[in-house]
Amino acid sequence: LLQMATKVTNEPPKGLRAGLQRSYTVIVDQDRLERIESATWRTLLFALCFTHSVVQERRKFGPLGWCVPYEFNDG
Repeated sequence: LLQMATKVTNEPPKGLRAGLQRSYTVIVDQDRLERIESATWRTLLFALCFTHSVVQERRKFGPLGWCVPYEFNDG
């Protein structure tokens, strides 16, 4: 059944700005954003969209930089 089905993929947008714009348009519409008057909710929403965009952008690098302990020196 899966082999006969039509497959659709949704590629993440290129760049952090495009990712933020897409997150805002998909997650929250303008009416809902205007109804919420709490600045805390808007800050939380921005942090969520920003983190999501950064993770999506970092996926192309694979595991590089996430769990690797770096040796920093002062010299």
